[in-house]
Amino acid sequence: MRLALLLVCLAAAWPSYASADPVRDSFAESVVRIRAVAVDGSLRLGSGIVLAADEVATACHVTRNAASIQIVRGANRWTARSQTGSVVRDVCVLSVAPAQIDAPAVRLRDSRELQAGDRVFAASFAGGRRTPLVTPGIVQALYGYDGGNVILTTAMFDFGSSGGALLDDDGRVVGLLAFKSGVDDRRFAVPSEWIHSATREAHVAFPLEPSSPIAFWERSLFGRPAFLDIRSQATSRVP
Repeated sequence: MRLALLLVCLAAAWPSYASADPVRDSFAESVVRIRAVAVDGSLRLGSGIVLAADEVATACHVTRNAASIQIVRGANRWTARSQTGSVVRDVCVLSVAPAQIDAPAVRLRDSRELQAGDRVFAASFAGGRRTPLVTPGIVQALYGYDGGNVILTTAMFDFGSSGGALLDDDGRVVGLLAFKSGVDDRRFAVPSEWIHSATREAHVAFPLEPSSPIAFWERSLFGRPAFLDIRSQATSRVP
């Protein structure tokens, strides 16, 4: 049976992670909303993470059709002037320079340091909400691919979450929330290593040309990695 992979596109509401621990409460401080407006006026919502005062990482599929891109934090908005990254990896970095974003930068941790069973947290603007949501989960499986580990997680995220943060127990970003399967509702984040390298990648125009590449997970059945086949099993999978 073919595994149908979809964009994170279904609205849902989950309870936020309740904690009196200020460290947990700070997990969403570096997460921002992304508003991508197409030429025809249609709106795509996503999330992003602050890498530096003038840089935000998000999923390229969020900005794919955008004629203009806004980064939102509370009542403040910044306009993206350019972006770099890899459409195939689905990681783009937006620049608002010379403007400065009033939010702390994230800390990155190598995804290859993770193990199945590690506790993680998804932080994003799930469901198109105006306040960030932090949900707990674990690393369910790790799939080595293109210099990092694509992460299968039980941390819940959905529409509006693409480009949000997957964080470890210390609040370090280990992955970028990216996609879920349409058959078995598995949720995936792409590796933090790809976020770091996206700042040094080529310019990515927006909106993308129709002939532009697509993300690795959007390819046809025989063009995408084997671990995205519902029949495949990962050696690091947690029962």
